[in-house]
Amino acid sequence: MKFPALACLLAFGLASTCWAQPAATPAQPAASNPAAVLPQWAQDKLAAAKADPKLHEQAYRQGAKLATFCANCHGPSGQSVRPDVPNLAGQNTIYVLNQLNKFHDGRRKGAFFMEGLVKAMSNDERFAVAVYYTSQEMPRSQAAGDARLAAQGKAVYENGCRKCHGENGAGSEKNSRLAGQQPAYLEMSIRRYRDNDVRADEKMFKYTKGLTDADIKALVAYIATLR
Repeated sequence: MKFPALACLLAFGLASTCWAQPAATPAQPAASNPAAVLPQWAQDKLAAAKADPKLHEQAYRQGAKLATFCANCHGPSGQSVRPDVPNLAGQNTIYVLNQLNKFHDGRRKGAFFMEGLVKAMSNDERFAVAVYYTSQEMPRSQAAGDARLAAQGKAVYENGCRKCHGENGAGSEKNSRLAGQQPAYLEMSIRRYRDNDVRADEKMFKYTKGLTDADIKALVAYIATLR
């Protein structure tokens, strides 16, 4: 894999010495309904890794090595080192692999050098990175926040988020996990959806367009309580 020069400089500047070692028995990738979002090659790899623990471990170890290029922003174990970058630990494997595929073929645009970095990755490499990061434990609980604000945010969540992201914010193969996510990243993302800066997602625009800044802050406060 040939990474863009900028990506290599930034990644090696911090992350090349601190990637996590694989666990003794890493979790198998979730595969509830891969056909709904993934191309055939990815479905085949998921099925093979689920059936053969050795194949899963190989992908996990390959992903751990490749993660040295991702850790500068997403952290060595999927817990972001930047407030404006999402946590990947604990996300659904199918969801993350689908997002990587979107970056790879241009359907999703990203800040920094995500597009160039992912475009240079092979199918096997994208699969391995998804397996590695989503096999990590989800971020530790945040410190207790404003209970009154969270209570206000619960109503917003129940009305607009629960149907797709789940009662506890665990997400699915189609929708991201919100529980354990970076509060600053969540607030930034929700504002972008509301302001229609992410024009490829009309569904999110529909659900967020009526939210005020105060609604968004309350919603993020509530999401921070989900486990």
